[in-house]
Amino acid sequence: MRDLLHPSHHGVLERFVGASAPRPVLLAFDYDGVLAPLVRDPDGQRMRRSTRGLLARLARHYPVAAVSGRGWKHTRELTEGVAPWVVGNHGFEFLRARPVPASVLRQVRGWRRQLEEALADVPGVYFEDKRSTLAIHYGLERTWRRAERAAYAAANQLGGTRLVAGKKVLNILPRQFPNKGDALRALLKKLGLEAALYLGDDVTDEDAFAVGAPLVLGVHVGPGRSLAPWRLDSQARVDDLLERLLALRAQRGKRR
Repeated sequence: MRDLLHPSHHGVLERFVGASAPRPVLLAFDYDGVLAPLVRDPDGQRMRRSTRGLLARLARHYPVAAVSGRGWKHTRELTEGVAPWVVGNHGFEFLRARPVPASVLRQVRGWRRQLEEALADVPGVYFEDKRSTLAIHYGLERTWRRAERAAYAAANQLGGTRLVAGKKVLNILPRQFPNKGDALRALLKKLGLEAALYLGDDVTDEDAFAVGAPLVLGVHVGPGRSLAPWRLDSQARVDDLLERLLALRAQRGKRR
């Protein structure tokens, strides 16, 4: 992966957004670890004031979307006023809260009962029940490795699942559910856009990065390997990228 903000790569963003004539492109972001710092609290962290201000300004020039593993309602609360387009639950809740089929509700409730029984004696485990999907957070104690091993062992005993690893979280989805790559394709079609710049930091974002060019320009935030061709060193650099995107629109305005 190459650093997208290195001066030698400035032309990449210029070509993507259209330096001479603006291209119809989408700016899309995962929430945790991208728009906001990662924290141990499963409820997440609010965006920095600077990030929120930059996103609000960007939304006047580009379509802006949040694509999260969190439920739609919670993601909407965290990004309201700065991300007009919101996708929750890895794509299942596409632009709105979605009623969960009764069969899925029963399935997820069954998974939770099995997991609660299997992990009853494991400290530092927290269940985030999104009704249509389930997440096991296991990074709440310093000795989280034991909880991680136990969570994976228990989840692998469940039937009909798709397991998606995250940062000290294991997402458990019904096997037939969409992923973030599906969500980006659907957003581009819905909005009539050519391509998306997508920023993500987690294993759940690899489905979006896997779509690849020409539809998706993927940017991995933070350390680690990824399918994304571009990276930012840390979440703290996200504001720098947002400022760069704003500057490209401002430069075009001056030329006009």
